[in-house]
Amino acid sequence: MDRCSPCRGSFVVCPKRIPTCNTMLPLLPKESIVFDCAALVLSAAAVRAAGVPMQHPQPRKIRQREELSRIASVKLKKAVTAAKQAVSPRVLAFCVMVVCLVATLGVTAANLRLTYVTDSNGARQVLLTDADASPAQVMHLSGIRSEEGDEVYYTAFSGNLASLSIERAFSVSITADGQEYPVKLVFGTVADALERAGITLEGDDYTEPALDHVVTAGSKIVVHRVDYEERVETQAIPYDTQYVYTSLYFRNTGRTTTVQHGAAGQQTVTTRDRYVDGELENSTVVDTTTTVEPTDHVIKTYGAGAPVSPLTGADGTTNAPTSYSKVLTGKATGYYSRGGKGSSGLGLGYGTVAVDPDVIPYGTKLYITSTDGKFVYGYAVATDTGIAVQKGQILVDLFYETYAESVINGAIQVNVYVVD
Repeated sequence: MDRCSPCRGSFVVCPKRIPTCNTMLPLLPKESIVFDCAALVLSAAAVRAAGVPMQHPQPRKIRQREELSRIASVKLKKAVTAAKQAVSPRVLAFCVMVVCLVATLGVTAANLRLTYVTDSNGARQVLLTDADASPAQVMHLSGIRSEEGDEVYYTAFSGNLASLSIERAFSVSITADGQEYPVKLVFGTVADALERAGITLEGDDYTEPALDHVVTAGSKIVVHRVDYEERVETQAIPYDTQYVYTSLYFRNTGRTTTVQHGAAGQQTVTTRDRYVDGELENSTVVDTTTTVEPTDHVIKTYGAGAPVSPLTGADGTTNAPTSYSKVLTGKATGYYSRGGKGSSGLGLGYGTVAVDPDVIPYGTKLYITSTDGKFVYGYAVATDTGIAVQKGQILVDLFYETYAESVINGAIQVNVYVVD
């Protein structure tokens, strides 16, 4: 058998090891069983050194070992009981005092609050205050002072904890109505800064930067005042120049004739002037009323192939007809009359001609052009007659609205297309 290993600690019965050392039990006193096992091991070692032979345990020896274990257990219980009885009244009193102190501290702690104080400038504090202390009292105890525009946030949590945060305001400059207004705020937009400064916008007033712009330390805000003024003026309406093109001047293409002299009209104009900070920014015409219509200036000038007559053909244009019943060729002259009607009873004007009604009946629609194509009278209606056409001296006599035009070209050789 191996030797017993000493157990750790005192007052430990080592029944596991005792059977291996039963040969030495009769040689050891009873006290050797109930104390430090190291001593027991030393005693066994001494026995072995003395040359005592080791034998296997016998039943009687086992009963002895169990009896010794029981005796050791009884002695241990008596020792514990004696230790309890040895506690002095002073020790008991001290224990009671400690319990009372702990209870008092518990009650006191229930009426206190731990507050964590922070300052956006960097200061940090932890304060122990009454549970019902107000934020103002906490501020006073912390020694931190708030200034204009600063924001104080206080939050009480469960478990007697709280936080108090101080956000320091920064400065913003507002320029309005020629004055500068310093404003302090923790956070906000241009609109918030104006509200704090008591500045209002009216009508089309605006700010730079815009109202929804978030301001920061050192931001500069400018308020622009917008005003409007309306003025009414009488203005002239310039006339337009219209050109009437005609092939009548084919023999003198540079010639022009003023048919109608132009005249300016008149109108009243309402203008709205926009002023920003007293300076004219722009002007907008908001209303125009014409009181006198202008008269166009009309000039007649040469246009190659342009007809004299304003009448149109079946297709609604002044172009030469694509179909006709016959073509008559002869001499044409011009005439002018103050009378309003021709021999047929029909009216006279550009586009009416005098004919021999036996050759060309009244009301016949014609298209007349010079045989060389340089002159185009255009579409015409036979409405009048004359001595020269009745005598066969000329084929047609072309009507003009002025005497000067009627004599410009004298006699012209023409083709007369009978359209009807």
